[in-house]
Amino acid sequence: MTARRVSIAWVIGLWAGWLLLQGDASVGNMLLGLPLAYLIAYWLAPKRALQSRIRIVPVIRLIGRVAWDIPASNLAVAWLVLTRPDHLKPAWISVPLALPDDVRVQALAAIVSLTPGTLSVDYDAKMARLQVHVLDTDDAEAVAQTIKTRYESLLLEIYA
Repeated sequence: MTARRVSIAWVIGLWAGWLLLQGDASVGNMLLGLPLAYLIAYWLAPKRALQSRIRIVPVIRLIGRVAWDIPASNLAVAWLVLTRPDHLKPAWISVPLALPDDVRVQALAAIVSLTPGTLSVDYDAKMARLQVHVLDTDDAEAVAQTIKTRYESLLLEIYA
């Protein structure tokens, strides 16, 4: 059984955003904005199984890994661009995924796009494959395996 859990913080934030966009905190705007904010928050809330719980240790490990990989990739890309810009070997790779829901697929796509030198471009839900552009690689399969072992495995652990 799945359910949507609406965050009160989202409702309040959306409501405040509505009032700011309207430029008037009249009673009518407040009464119209509150149910609208709730409906938008409900619509945006991910469907999750009622039994699923977020495991904090994998979340911390994932945040630490991403926080380490982004500056390291920044330095690597800067070095590549400054030392051998004519010898880059860009590639398109297709990463097969085992992620069971859209929330984790979107998180993985965001992580890949935030990491310099890679960009997630498309997700094929039927084939469960993430299309990624890589700035420089000799081995596309190794890059796909790195994405799976460094990020996908932790995303699978988070809701396990």
